[in-house]
Amino acid sequence: MNASRFHLLAGFLLVLLLSACQVPVKPDVEEPAEPATPVTITPRPAASVPAPPKPVAQPDLAAPDPIDTGAEVIDRMVARFSPPICVKGQHNRAWRKRYAGYPASFARHVEQILPLMGYVVEELERRDLPGEFALLPIVESWYRPAAIGPGGPAGMWQMISSTARNHGIRIQSGYDGRLSPVESTDAALDYLQTLDGMFDGEWRAMSMGYNAGEYRILRAFRSSKDHRVSGESHLPRGLSRTTYDYVAKIHALACLFAKPERHGLVLPREARFVPLARRTLPEGVTSLDQAAVRMGVDAAKLRELNPAYRQGRVVAGAPRDVLVPVTALATLATARAEATPSGADTGEPRTHRIERGDTLSRLAARYDVDLQQLFRLNRLSGKSVLRVGQVIRIDP
Repeated sequence: MNASRFHLLAGFLLVLLLSACQVPVKPDVEEPAEPATPVTITPRPAASVPAPPKPVAQPDLAAPDPIDTGAEVIDRMVARFSPPICVKGQHNRAWRKRYAGYPASFARHVEQILPLMGYVVEELERRDLPGEFALLPIVESWYRPAAIGPGGPAGMWQMISSTARNHGIRIQSGYDGRLSPVESTDAALDYLQTLDGMFDGEWRAMSMGYNAGEYRILRAFRSSKDHRVSGESHLPRGLSRTTYDYVAKIHALACLFAKPERHGLVLPREARFVPLARRTLPEGVTSLDQAAVRMGVDAAKLRELNPAYRQGRVVAGAPRDVLVPVTALATLATARAEATPSGADTGEPRTHRIERGDTLSRLAARYDVDLQQLFRLNRLSGKSVLRVGQVIRIDP
């Protein structure tokens, strides 16, 4: 073989070798639009849905890394979104434009609500609920605990009094639990867990149920003989425009948080804040100002976060769980208070006499015990009904 033919063959083999080693590059694929066939679910009646035990909100002292940055709130919420996040359609486009019409204002509002939003995201994680539900308080009130809506709904979850009472929220003279971020969030997520069982975890149907009532959605399924769900396509038929828009708003907000760059938004990912946690008011205090001194928190901030106590007075019979900033001073005060737990001086197991509005999940958080322990010690299940005056064992 002469030299020229040898070099020609060598070059041909080199080209083959290089082409075999190349990795094909996938073209950029845009996120899919809403499926041509909207989501179809098989709803179940409420009576057939067992109430699952609710995870306990553990004190922040046990949490190695509480949410305290905008990036953590946003990323952990978005991680729980269900695809497709950004959907096509005139209603979704309209609501994205409305929310993102003033990008600087939107980002500023998001930064202001990060502490409360972080609290709700952690509660959703504990209950394994969809991340889209962290957007409900934005749609309802922009996370304002003291919000009062037209027609009577109140609080950041905007519940009317009858619905609130049906879900265990205490409303009495001097106290409105709808204005408590702790009590209203418990009730809202309890309700969403019930809807989760009824609608197979489909957040669109669950959101419609939260907005319009689950039985209205079930009737719409029956009358239309169609179990497809879509806010954009107005399915199931027969619901109000407000209910369809409710889903469109949540979809629009989800897209803005998941893909802010598409809409000219710069979200406050670098923002740092003091996280919030559930705490029980110290025994004997009759005002939030007194509690603030004992708990090592700013009195004005404590009143702002807990407007359920009218004029800051802690009235007899009102629930005593509040939301507080987890500052270093507050953490130290909590550690001191917990150093000698109730019942430790006598060695006797603790008990609790059930009052109106009590739930096992709230008792577990209040006494810092595992929820499953309360179920086991008291031979209860998720279907058990607590009676006023019933004595619950806290410790083995």
